[in-house]
Amino acid sequence: MRVRYLYSLLLLLALAAATASRAQAHKQHDCHDSTIEALSHCVEHAIRGGHITSVGVATSLISKLDAAQRAELRGQRAVAARIVGAFIYEVQAQAGIHIEEGHAEHMIGHAQEVIAQLLSG
Repeated sequence: MRVRYLYSLLLLLALAAATASRAQAHKQHDCHDSTIEALSHCVEHAIRGGHITSVGVATSLISKLDAAQRAELRGQRAVAARIVGAFIYEVQAQAGIHIEEGHAEHMIGHAQEVIAQLLSG
C-alpha cells in the first residue's frame, strides 16, 4: 500500500513538473480570464499545490481542457463549451474526494465563465 502511495505521489509530482513546463511555454494569463488557457493554469496551480490528489483526475482534467482548446482553435466554440461542461461534471464528481472543495468551487465558477465566453463569441 505504501509503495502504491509513493508511486502515485511521484506520478503526481511528475505531472505537476510537466504542466509547469507547459505553463511557462505559454503566455501567462490572469486566473480570472475567461479563457480555456487561463482555466488550464488554474488546474495546473491546483496540481502543483496538492489540491488535486489523484494523478488520474489531474490527467483527465488537463486532457479535457486540451481537447476544448483544440476545438476552439478549429472554430468549434460550441464543441469546446460542451467539453468544458464535461470538465465541470468531473470536478463536481471529484469535489471533496480528489479535489479540495474550495478549489473545486473556484474551477467550476471559472469554467462557467469560460463557457459563457465561448458561447457569446
